[in-house]
Amino acid sequence: MKEVKSIKFNFIMNLIRVLMTILFPLITYPYATRVLNSAGVGRAAYVASIVSYFQLIASFGVNNYAITEGAKIRDDKAKLNKFASEMFFINLVFTVLAYIGFAGALFLPKFDGYEMLLLISSSTILFTTLGMEWLYELLEEYEYITIRSVIFQVVALVMLFVLVRNEGDVAWYVVLTAVSTVGSGVLNFIHSRHYIHLFETRVHWTDIKVHMKPMVYMFGVSIASVIYLNSDITMLGWMKGDKDAGIYTTASKMNQVLCTLIKSLSTVIMPRMAYYLENDQKDNFDRLLKQAFRFMMMLIVPCMVGMLLISPEVIHLISGKNYSEFFPSVTTSRILAINLFFSPINGFIAYQIFMPKKKEKIIFWATLGGAISNLIINYLLIPVLSYDGAAIATVLAEAMVMLICIILGHKMIPFKGMMQGVWKYVIASVPMVIAYVLFQKVTFNSYLIYMLLMIIIGVVTYGIMLLILGDELVREEVRMIFGKLKHNEK
Repeated sequence: MKEVKSIKFNFIMNLIRVLMTILFPLITYPYATRVLNSAGVGRAAYVASIVSYFQLIASFGVNNYAITEGAKIRDDKAKLNKFASEMFFINLVFTVLAYIGFAGALFLPKFDGYEMLLLISSSTILFTTLGMEWLYELLEEYEYITIRSVIFQVVALVMLFVLVRNEGDVAWYVVLTAVSTVGSGVLNFIHSRHYIHLFETRVHWTDIKVHMKPMVYMFGVSIASVIYLNSDITMLGWMKGDKDAGIYTTASKMNQVLCTLIKSLSTVIMPRMAYYLENDQKDNFDRLLKQAFRFMMMLIVPCMVGMLLISPEVIHLISGKNYSEFFPSVTTSRILAINLFFSPINGFIAYQIFMPKKKEKIIFWATLGGAISNLIINYLLIPVLSYDGAAIATVLAEAMVMLICIILGHKMIPFKGMMQGVWKYVIASVPMVIAYVLFQKVTFNSYLIYMLLMIIIGVVTYGIMLLILGDELVREEVRMIFGKLKHNEK
């Protein structure tokens, strides 16, 4: 097997990939809102939310299960070959079932006029299965994943400007949202031969049966997750129409990007955590757990404060000349900023603490509680508050997930070690709020200048404050940088 890269290298690679997913939407989504308007963007988002339910059936909880269990045996090529073949076989079977259900859904009256868009978007179901992204994550091949992602993002960007030119080009926009998944799936499948040889030995039912119980729980988690992640847009589309769904999608865009950025570290360490537990390296497990959580909190606090302060400018950046049409997104975006606290922490507790310790049941019940509360609150609030009601439902659902995780798994969560020093991140964010208050008295010629100034001041003052407050992570990184500079001078 190839030598596994350091967590820092993997994190940097994954961070580059995530940053590119931030940069490209900042280019593509504003362009799409200008050309397609809120109804067109909402139509595309609605279609994506419908396909996500069938994508869920196809995945059958394979991804997270395969990463944690596969990471434990990645040093044994024969075992990894057998395990990967079993995972791929399960994935293929449920992909076929998903397409059978999808074919039936196309005849529902509710989807009249959406058939072509749904068919285009459904291509992602097959190519996600072929792509076996879980294989590259359990092997910690983040360098390959990053390079591949950037290539297909550039291709999609070029195609966007060439093919999406007016309000009637929603179909082309949906094609472009699928390009990265389809291209990555093809490339991944071909490239996988460097690591595994699928079906080198026959797959038997007795082998499959071993995986089914934990995977059923993870499938339940996935169902509940998709319900409370996508039910807001789906229910808005049903109850209020494409325009309201488009406004909500715009409001959630930057918060989703920041959430992905924050969770990028958690994604990187998941296979390593499982590997440590399997090989009785409990000290390494505990040390990495505490460091990763504090680093995540170091990102969460300023991102949440920043989005609360500059949501108007972010929405203006995304919507451009259509800002007046999307202005209602500002309040929705600020509500969703609170979710930057709940969502990453919930994911961390579930997949870094419960999952490696085989506590899938807790993840299932917590996620189910979140899904049920989200559906109920959406049903009650969307008719009255529309997109703001959907945002409130999302935040309250994530809060419910956290509450259930704490109640059922409090004995496994090392609160004291994880929360140590978190107060410093709150204090370090205060200068951002002060700058915001002072700038309210100043008139800026451009919202972009104001936004960039706020971001620069926020980043600089946050770093300085953490150095003054003696944050271990920041000081350690500064010492390492100066140590390298001195070494280079010699």
